[in-house]
Amino acid sequence: MIAEIIVLAGLNLDQVIRRMILGGSVTAGELAYFLAGVVIGGLALLRRRFPARMAALTSAGIALSVVCSVVGFFVRPAAAIDGDPEIVALMLLVGAACHRLRPVPAGILAVLGGLAMAFAPVLRYGSSSTTLTIAVLWALQWGGSVMVGLILRDGESRREAALAAARDRERLELARELHDLVAHHITGVVVRTQAAGVILADGPERELIKEIEHAGAEALGAVRRLVMMLRSPGHGSPMPASDLVRTVTDAVGDDSVRVRLEPGLADLTVTPETVSTAHRVVLESLTNVRKHAPDAREVTVSVEATEDRRHLRIEVRNDGLRPGRVRRSPGGYGLIGMGERIAALDGRLTAGEDGERCWRVLAELPLPAARGAAW
Repeated sequence: MIAEIIVLAGLNLDQVIRRMILGGSVTAGELAYFLAGVVIGGLALLRRRFPARMAALTSAGIALSVVCSVVGFFVRPAAAIDGDPEIVALMLLVGAACHRLRPVPAGILAVLGGLAMAFAPVLRYGSSSTTLTIAVLWALQWGGSVMVGLILRDGESRREAALAAARDRERLELARELHDLVAHHITGVVVRTQAAGVILADGPERELIKEIEHAGAEALGAVRRLVMMLRSPGHGSPMPASDLVRTVTDAVGDDSVRVRLEPGLADLTVTPETVSTAHRVVLESLTNVRKHAPDAREVTVSVEATEDRRHLRIEVRNDGLRPGRVRRSPGGYGLIGMGERIAALDGRLTAGEDGERCWRVLAELPLPAARGAAW
């Protein structure tokens, strides 16, 4: 970032200083091109700070360059032929667009950027042999920026494919462990509890045994559903949100916790990765509440979609935070694990104090329609 600022600012200042030294003055056209280079350079520098605005930044840079070329065509010669620093900024914007945006917007902006860069010398300075040579050089620079952007894009695609394959292997391994170990032991607990219920049918412990049996049966059902979801061959395809609602309800498993689900939640489509991550967020957050905030009087779990229907918001809030209390381990392994799972889905996790007594965990997970928005 600092290196880019130095390069772009140096190119812009060099253009004006050399004209002042050699020519003694700077024409209005040279000053206009200088300001345009500064603005487009600023847009290029903002591409990393605002990656979600990549299309808007690139479009604005191309549009400003085209306006300068059109104005230069009607008032030619507005400036002496010189290296234009805005081309460096346009190269950065076009390359970043090819790297980050989806194929169609990236292709459109790449073509428009190439036309703006290739025709700028001819429109601004005339169709002499010198300007045609400069046009060819700028077109080659445009081709280099597109090539670099596509190489970076391909590298990230390969990396994501490798990560997806690794997740698949881990998912199947986890499914086998859940089926062979966890489900087996829970089944043993349920069977032994049923046997104890038969033996102690007339004893005072029969109600407690029934509750244990019911809880074990629910846990076994939840494990089986999770194993089925992990082993599903279409784990990456969208699925109804009813599974999400059932998973969140199973994760809560406590009548003292208030659950607020958006009425239109069933109309959404989610991926199994989102369902499993939502289950883990709710389960881990409630575990932390029982561990760190046993005095909480109100615990609320909220699941809703954002207004643009691009993200799913999962919020767990409790009022068990004592005023002035300093948490000894604000970044426990539970939060670290949740953050890693959410980051793998391009989501965001926020955990911290919310008011004097409230502690909030907020997870924002992208929905299937928004997963490719950054490309």
